[in-house]
This record gives sequence, C-alpha cells and structure tokens, in this order.
Amino acid sequence: MADGLAEASRGLWRSAIESFAAAAEADPADPAPALALARCHLERDTPELALVVLETRPALSRAGLPWSLRRDWLAAAARLALGDFLAAEAAARRLPAPYADRALAAIRLAAGDYRRGVDLLIAGHGARATWRPS
Repeated sequence: MADGLAEASRGLWRSAIESFAAAAEADPADPAPALALARCHLERDTPELALVVLETRPALSRAGLPWSLRRDWLAAAARLALGDFLAAEAAARRLPAPYADRALAAIRLAAGDYRRGVDLLIAGHGARATWRPS
C-alpha cells in the first residue's frame, strides 16, 4: 500500500494501480487499497475500470462509514466522467447531506444546468441562494 501511495503522489498512475491491485489482493477485507485503486483509475481516465473495482470488491460492498462515503463519491465521479448523468445523480443521492448537494451540483454544472448547479453548490455549503437569475 505504501508503494502505491508514493507512486500516486508522484502521478505514476500505472505503477500505483499495480501496487494498489496487489495490496487489494493481499488483503481483500481492507477497503483502503480498493478505493485507492478506483481513484487511480479515475486519474488515468479509465472510469469504467474504476466502476468495476467499486462494484465488484467485497470489501467495498460491506464497508461502513467513512469508507462507504468515499465509495459512493467515487462512483458518482466515475459515472459523471462517463457522461452518464442519470447514474451519476443516482450515486450522488446515496451520499449524506451536504455531500449529496455538492456532488449533485457538480453533476448539474457538467450537464449545463447552471442555475440548479449553483443553487445546489450554495446549499451544499450550508447557505441559501440569495439571488435568482432574471
């Protein structure tokens, strides 16, 4: 795991993926290497592989907080990277507030729904929208 962290910190995503995959195989009950592996796939612009990790690793399916929060956040990011706005929104809705609002804001902004995206972004930071576009 330490090798993967060092490689990821230098942006060496391919070798970090290999290190995290090995760490995940060595300890399948630990969610940390699987989450790191999914994150590296997102960094390498292979969100479909990130989703495979997030949806097939047993450690992630039964992980409690804070691991499930990270899993759901990465799932929403991977779906968004694939351009699947509906699936990204469904994944974001599994997050607790205010994280759900922040993720939904990013999804709405990426989809071009700026008014709703800004409103969700403001709400996700604990404020209320004070303006309305004309």
